Amino acid sequence: MWIFTAGNTTRHATQYRVNRVFVAGDAAHVHVPAGGQGVNVGMQDAVNLAWKLAAEAKGRVTPLITHGAASYDRERRPVARLLSCNTQAQTALMTAFTPEGAALRDLMSTLLGRPETNERLANLLSGLSVSYDNPDAAHPLDGHRAPDLRLSDGETLLRRLRIDRFLLLDFTPSEEFAALGSPAVQVASAEPWSGPAAALIRPDGYIARAWTVADVDQARAALTDWVSA
Repeated sequence: MWIFTAGNTTRHATQYRVNRVFVAGDAAHVHVPAGGQGVNVGMQDAVNLAWKLAAEAKGRVTPLITHGAASYDRERRPVARLLSCNTQAQTALMTAFTPEGAALRDLMSTLLGRPETNERLANLLSGLSVSYDNPDAAHPLDGHRAPDLRLSDGETLLRRLRIDRFLLLDFTPSEEFAALGSPAVQVASAEPWSGPAAALIRPDGYIARAWTVADVDQARAALTDWVSA
């Protein structure tokens, strides 16, 4: 027999990094185990941190990653705040036995009958809706999770990802971005995707930068924000 208790304590760390010490998963956030979100968020913490540590170990890390907009703390702490809010909301739904609580559950039951509501909640609970804000974003796709696109050699984007390098997807017919490959950046030709001419994919599958036009010089300059030669 498995016996356990779960409380409704909800809090998260005020800092995810102090010098050489990092916190992730249950060490970074605690909450009601509603929807199993702790596992999803904890795994995303680990992957987000892993590729940044790999960049440090390879000597390729940049200020943007260590303490800028793409730092571990700046990206993952807002996710914990959202996690705290939605698990507390679920707690109210499950434990409020007042007439107001019953009315709230009835309302949510009605909303859950709509496919768009189910899809939004599913993406929220799974963590698939997470995106990272970037004040310097120049394209609507910047900071969003990349779809598992088909590459020209038949492989898929997610299978091509490596923890220690970026993936530059070239959607141009003439492979104009091929010259930007390096030990830190693998370039792959991909089947046309509506919108960008190229997209730089982070090791964790998020879009670092996307470009609408095939401007190789602009892409080369942007790479210096993410990868130190």
